[in-house]
Amino acid sequence: MRRERRDAYRDGRRDARRDFRRWDRRWRDNRRFGWRDYRRAHRQRFRLGRYYAPFRAHRYSRIGIGWHLDSLFFQPRFFINDPWAFRLPPVYGPYRWVRYYDDVLLVDVYTGEVVDVIYDFFW
Repeated sequence: MRRERRDAYRDGRRDARRDFRRWDRRWRDNRRFGWRDYRRAHRQRFRLGRYYAPFRAHRYSRIGIGWHLDSLFFQPRFFINDPWAFRLPPVYGPYRWVRYYDDVLLVDVYTGEVVDVIYDFFW
């Protein structure tokens, strides 16, 4: 696989190779994942209680797509193990939905890169 990529790069075919591992953000257009309406109807489910940061001195800062998180922020205790319970799309490959204060981040757990963000998701 690596050799094929290297050869494709040398031959100038790097743009022809599709990367199926990249996250597709078009899920927001799919009404099946209408989490806003679902949250309005099921308010209690979106009240998870207080968020405890991985270390005491950390304060909230708004994180955007492309940022890299330290691995302390995507430990299993912060994972959203059942995304459908909140009407989030299922994840695949190295991606995991992670709670970060009241926000939800989609994180590539191998690199720590934030791939998608929903601000003010939880109450």
